[in-house]
Amino acid sequence: MPESLNFSKKRRVALICFSASLGGLELTTVRLARDLKTRMADCLLVVPPGTPLADQAVKNGLEVEFLDPTLKYGDLLAAIRLARILSSHRIEIAILMQSKDINVAAAATWVYPRLKLVYYQQMQSGVNKRDLLHTWMYSKLSLWISLTKRMKQEVIEHTRVPEELITVVPLGMDARLFDPKIYDRSEARKRHGFPAGRPIVGMASRLDPQKGQEEFLRSLPLVLKRQREVYFVIAGDETRGEEGYKKHLVGLSEELGVSEYVRFLPFTEHVPEFMAALDLFVLPSYGETYGLVLIEAMAMGKPVVATNAGGVPEIVEDGRDGLLIPPRNERALAEAIVRILADTSLRRSFAEHARKNALERFDSARCVDQLVRTLDAL
Repeated sequence: MPESLNFSKKRRVALICFSASLGGLELTTVRLARDLKTRMADCLLVVPPGTPLADQAVKNGLEVEFLDPTLKYGDLLAAIRLARILSSHRIEIAILMQSKDINVAAAATWVYPRLKLVYYQQMQSGVNKRDLLHTWMYSKLSLWISLTKRMKQEVIEHTRVPEELITVVPLGMDARLFDPKIYDRSEARKRHGFPAGRPIVGMASRLDPQKGQEEFLRSLPLVLKRQREVYFVIAGDETRGEEGYKKHLVGLSEELGVSEYVRFLPFTEHVPEFMAALDLFVLPSYGETYGLVLIEAMAMGKPVVATNAGGVPEIVEDGRDGLLIPPRNERALAEAIVRILADTSLRRSFAEHARKNALERFDSARCVDQLVRTLDAL
């Protein structure tokens, strides 16, 4: 692989994320900070204190400042404090990881006008945002980064952001880490307490109704009618402050009579090892914006079943990496799971192509090269 692309000169970059949760968006924030730090950037994270994201930042040895805005809009005190933090670190580029954080940073430019704002869009939105408030906020952006072509098109349709300011930069996985050759399947199963000789189907995402865990559970009786040995795993935590959904899911598994076949695991940082233990990965979400976890599963040589919604069809090639199904359809999910588990040659073909696709299109080194090139032009 060619040598990684660095910034043309030392850059001072801040990543801002006022989130109290820990999921894909927050982990991406930490990952990007680490990656940019290796490409001639001094990276600062601005996050709320006492949050899982703050803990992750410290754990990864990243420079951190703490700020927790209290108002959704018009928090001028937070904007002034943010401006002071960024100016004291001589930050040139501030990357905003959530749309709701743009208003604070936009107001901060009144105090620190040399700051260039970049929005790193990870969530799709079909909501019209051509109103005066959003138009003002977005006018302060120097760059809007979307992960997929579909996301970019939605931005063009629903905002007044000029098309020339919007660029598509995919999010990638670390191919050195997500390599099935360095993990032992038996050891991975033993470490997680999974049964040794049974097919294992798993999903990993935040516990949330939109992620399709309920449809996954409702598909289990249909799968088990045809394959009694299958074992199912759901990994992930609830959104902080929104507890209760896990209890609902556990209750549903008991109601459906499948609790002995399913295991609930907390969020894991050891994603490659978790993937190594699986035979099949599923993501039945209603409208996944991107689906980095799918790319990670594919890189680990796992066939996938996912919904044909959101950005997923730009990642998964239906019939080559796995199968795409309609959202909110437990019967289609069950049929796809059974089809893949019952056909060894199909499963092997999907696995081989999935890994090839992930390496060729979503190696993080190439994706970060593209991001560095884009930011360096500011």
